[in-house]
Amino acid sequence: MDTWVHQEVRAVCRRRVVAWCLILAGAVLFALAQSRYISNFVSGPFEVGQPELDAIADASTTPRYFVSVTGSKAIDTGIQQITTRKHAGVETGRSVSAAYYALVVGDRFLIVKRAAGMPTIVQGELAAMPAELDRHLFNTPQMQAIRGRFYPYYLDDSSFRVPGYIGIVVALILAVLLIKFGLPAWRYARDASSHPVVKRVAAWGDPVGMAVEARREADSPPRYKGGGWRVTDKYLIRRAPFTFDLLRLSDLLWAYKKVTKHSVNFIPTGKTYAGMLVCYGGAAEVTGREANVDALLTYVAERVPWAILGYSDDLNKLFKQKTQDFCAAVEQRKRELASQAHK
Repeated sequence: MDTWVHQEVRAVCRRRVVAWCLILAGAVLFALAQSRYISNFVSGPFEVGQPELDAIADASTTPRYFVSVTGSKAIDTGIQQITTRKHAGVETGRSVSAAYYALVVGDRFLIVKRAAGMPTIVQGELAAMPAELDRHLFNTPQMQAIRGRFYPYYLDDSSFRVPGYIGIVVALILAVLLIKFGLPAWRYARDASSHPVVKRVAAWGDPVGMAVEARREADSPPRYKGGGWRVTDKYLIRRAPFTFDLLRLSDLLWAYKKVTKHSVNFIPTGKTYAGMLVCYGGAAEVTGREANVDALLTYVAERVPWAILGYSDDLNKLFKQKTQDFCAAVEQRKRELASQAHK
């Protein structure tokens, strides 16, 4: 039967599917926009000589711009790229990060930007010559007189393929995330009954009645809320555009206050507080002011007195390493309290 829980799960998963479709569409459009780079990344560098260089009118549009060029001579222009290091707005040092030299190709000159050395065989990316470089290069009448022999672009021999390798890594990460989150969302959107939350509610014994009750409490003012969670009389409910979760308050195993200290440059800037409510099937982190978190913990202690309250390293270790023993201890407390109530 299609309950409110099914509907919430299906709606969330459909939104996730739409979001992943948009992400994939954006990735495809980006790849299409970078088709020129991808072609050069895969097929380059292309061997070119003076005829091919002479035929290039605009380096920003030429199909083949990742090239390998062999010249007959390298001439130092004396122009360098200086990198300035600063700390707190004060200059702390300078270093030469690159130099420009003229590579003689036939009877013309190709300006090459390189971190070190002046080889006559270079490979890199052809790009339009920056205005500042043009101004420094042709700042004398002698250089102006031979300007026509210089190509209107330059070759940058810095790692051309690095952005491509980064793109491959990003694509692989995207593929892993798609498999891990996108495909399950598509599967759950088609069959909500296979979703863990739906299965959890079904295991409670009365999925229809539970769903009706949970929906009524979800639409009512909560006892406490924070971090996307709503604490009601019987449930812990998390409803967001891309998230839905439902826990029973009676399934609470462990509750404690989580305090997170914040600092900037080792200077304390404040604290944030959250009530951690660990249940069978999941955990809720209800954030809020310290007073509200304390009130929440007092409330759950009254509603679920058999749950373990408070935090210690030993409890944390026991819960992580011996979860079954932890749960067994809680169940034993529950039975003891029930036995005392019947006396």
